[in-house]
Amino acid sequence: MELRGTEALTLEVGASLAPDAARALVPQRFELEDGRANVLLFRMTGLSVARFDYFEALWRVSVRHEGALAWFAVKCDIDHPIVRGLGARLVRYPTRAAKIVGSEGKWSVDAGGTKLEIGVRDEDKASVPELRRCFVASGDRVYEIPWNEEPPAKARAVRVKVEDDALVRATFGDGAKLDETGVVHRGRVHICGFAKRIG
Repeated sequence: MELRGTEALTLEVGASLAPDAARALVPQRFELEDGRANVLLFRMTGLSVARFDYFEALWRVSVRHEGALAWFAVKCDIDHPIVRGLGARLVRYPTRAAKIVGSEGKWSVDAGGTKLEIGVRDEDKASVPELRRCFVASGDRVYEIPWNEEPPAKARAVRVKVEDDALVRATFGDGAKLDETGVVHRGRVHICGFAKRIG
C-alpha cells in the first residue's frame, strides 16, 4: 500500500552528534557518516485515502547502506493520534506524541514538556536535499521504509536560530547540536509505504 500526501511546508535542518551517541542509536550493520544527523519537520496535507492533515518531526541519523548514503530514523514525533498509531504499526516508526507548530518564521516541537524551538530567517535559493533510502529498527529487527518524493519546484536556504534545544539532546544524545542553516520548501509530494523487514 502506498501512502501519499503533500508537504505544505517543510524545514530540513542538519545536526551533529558525538560518534558514540550516533553508534548507540544505530544498529551495527550500518556504517556511520561522521556523526551527522537531520531533523525533517513538515506539515502534511491530504495523506492517503483518509486525507489526514498533521505535523511531523522526523529525527534521522546519516548512515551508509550498500555504499550509499541513507537515513536511519530514531524518532518520529507526530501530533495526530491516529496517524501516530498507523506510523508505529505500519511504518514501524518509533513514534512519540508531540505538539508541533510550524510557520515560515518559527517551528516548535513539544514532546511532553521537552522542547525544540527555532526561529527561521530567509537567506537565498537552495536545492532540495537528495533522496535517500530510509531505515528503522523495531526491537532487534531492521526494516526499510519504502520512500519516494516528487520534489517541489524550488527551495530556499534559511538561517536557523535555536531558542530551545532540549529535545535535540534528548533525542540525539548529549552534545548534539543543530546546524545554523537549513532548507525550506513547499509542495513536495511525500510517498511512503509499509515497512519491509531486511534483517
